[in-house]
Amino acid sequence: MNLEEFNIIIFITGIIVGCIATLAFKSISAKNSSKHTSSNSNIITMKSLQQELDNKQVIIDNFFTDSNEHLSSVEKRLAELRNSLANNASQLSNVKIENSASINNAETVDTSSMMEPPRDYALKNGKEPGMLSDAFGLDDRSADLEPKRTI
Repeated sequence: MNLEEFNIIIFITGIIVGCIATLAFKSISAKNSSKHTSSNSNIITMKSLQQELDNKQVIIDNFFTDSNEHLSSVEKRLAELRNSLANNASQLSNVKIENSASINNAETVDTSSMMEPPRDYALKNGKEPGMLSDAFGLDDRSADLEPKRTI
């Protein structure tokens, strides 16, 4: 074998090994960059999701605020309509109809009289605490349960 042929074989083998090493290096760097890019895209995705959630929460809050305002205005208009009907009915006939303001006050009084603390209907003798008492059932019964032992 001639030295020139040997140099050509080594040169061609070097080119092939260099190409393989370059392809391997590119694939490894591509994997690392794709992992890095995917982690950055996850961070961006999490931020965008949080921002979208915040935007939707603002929309929901605005919806409920607007709905509450509309309901309040409808209730006011209904009260005005009732007052107007009561005034016009009293002009047309001898029937006296109460205004909605007096009806609302009567309802408020009725609901407050219905609210009262629970009553203690437990059977008790003298000054014993009832079942609703804080001290009910907290007697020291351990002394009664265990007999005294003497040797």
